[in-house]
Amino acid sequence: MKVLIVDDHYLVGEGTKTMLESDEKFTAKYVSTGEEALSLLESFDIYIIDIHMPDMSGIELSKKLLEKDSKRIIILYTGFDNQATLSLFTDLGIKGIINKTATKSELINLIHYILDGQTLAPLSIFKDQTLINSEVNKGGLNERELNILKFISDGLSNKQIADELFLSDRAVEYQLSKLYKILNVKNRGEAISTAIHRNLLD
Repeated sequence: MKVLIVDDHYLVGEGTKTMLESDEKFTAKYVSTGEEALSLLESFDIYIIDIHMPDMSGIELSKKLLEKDSKRIIILYTGFDNQATLSLFTDLGIKGIINKTATKSELINLIHYILDGQTLAPLSIFKDQTLINSEVNKGGLNERELNILKFISDGLSNKQIADELFLSDRAVEYQLSKLYKILNVKNRGEAISTAIHRNLLD
């Protein structure tokens, strides 16, 4: 089983490689940047990708890898449980997320579950999603919608917002259309003007 590990932290990447190769079923290769990963000609059975890297985010790299081959199996590696969102699975096609503090047995078990056709998402995703859906803050907007409103007022593009919130581009477009409907506006300019008028950006 060939695994590619992409992580800008050398100790994490090499440590993960050592963990996997202690099991004779796995051979692993480690690279430290998204560009290196994209330049490789060889194919891998599993891709383990750090969510947060300086040259490109793990989300962006995953999108590019899946555009080339939608059947690729990608697991995101994160140091923070709250970086996972349901849209990573429903829109992007990620097969699993695991914390960098996972033990060798936890990591290997996760890989085996995924190879058996399962998708593994942290329970915190569903708790957070329930919170997002139920909590309404200023002006009838929940916390995520207020964050998106602030991002567009700061001039961020859809892609930049997607990277900030660890969402897919399509999920951001959906959130924006929902936001415009709530505010009864048609575009970003009107949304910002309405937000300022209603003191939603404070």
